[in-house]
Amino acid sequence: MDDQPHQSEPQDWRRHRLELRSEPKSRRLDTYLSQRFGAFSRSFFKRLIGEGRVLVNGRVAAPSCRLRKGDVLELDLPVRPERIIKPRPMDLDIIHEDDHILVINKPPKIMCHPGKKYRDDTLASAIIHHVHGGAEGKFNPGIVHRLDYETTGVMVVAKKRDAHVALSRQFEKRKVQKEYLALVIGRVRRRVGQIALPIGYNPHRRGLMSTAPDARLPRAALSVYRVLERFPAHTLVSVEPRSGRRHQIRVHFAALGHSVVGEPYYRAGLGPDPLEALMPRLALHAWRLVIRHPATRREVEFVAELPADFKAALDHLRSTEQS
Repeated sequence: MDDQPHQSEPQDWRRHRLELRSEPKSRRLDTYLSQRFGAFSRSFFKRLIGEGRVLVNGRVAAPSCRLRKGDVLELDLPVRPERIIKPRPMDLDIIHEDDHILVINKPPKIMCHPGKKYRDDTLASAIIHHVHGGAEGKFNPGIVHRLDYETTGVMVVAKKRDAHVALSRQFEKRKVQKEYLALVIGRVRRRVGQIALPIGYNPHRRGLMSTAPDARLPRAALSVYRVLERFPAHTLVSVEPRSGRRHQIRVHFAALGHSVVGEPYYRAGLGPDPLEALMPRLALHAWRLVIRHPATRREVEFVAELPADFKAALDHLRSTEQS
């Protein structure tokens, strides 16, 4: 949420004017801008465009606007102070490492990147320390995808610039396979299924998402799931998010009436769950990731073991609720 524009917040903005003198490699407006201004994410530009801060040939445009040679772009961007992430030693659960990539099993309750609340105690600081040592500098941690604060599991990090570009393209074009394990409240009836509900920004709660009809800037979202184990009051599911919306699995299963155990925001009208006394955090784990290695171009698969608290919750259910 670092790079989210907020019109109500005081901030210095700078006007930019671009004239496309050749055919852009990326024709879609939000994609082009995120590549042109690398300090800001594509989701940032979607919100910026939605606020009317981007003009194409003098007119407010949509994120999907197709650019052509000769187009003139005008936009406001916040002036950002230079940010140097300090290295910090931290134990990393390394699944794989070579000259090009680092694959880790992310622990719970740690942010991937610095924000307003979390500065140096982040994975970015730990990764910079692991790759570059204790020296401070303008190092890029190479994080190409993120997991929520309480979510655990497999993450791939680029150690070189060319690997960062190659991996970023795979994630942007949905060429990777991601599979999560989620422990949800209630018995999911269908053995396999999919949730195809658009997800947008919650108009009433800043920073949260929604599948409600009044959600802002809704976008298509698809989650494919299969039931792995059923218990009288809980279900273990495997979920493949086929799109990359913020909080997608959490929002989709809440809409289905089966909130993830430990969910603090998307409760689907459910009260406290007894299992949360044993696992008082989000029961969501990025279990499996398949990518094409940026150097060898071969498909590689990485699997992250369940953390101890998730295993303990499952063991408790298997001993007391199995049916």
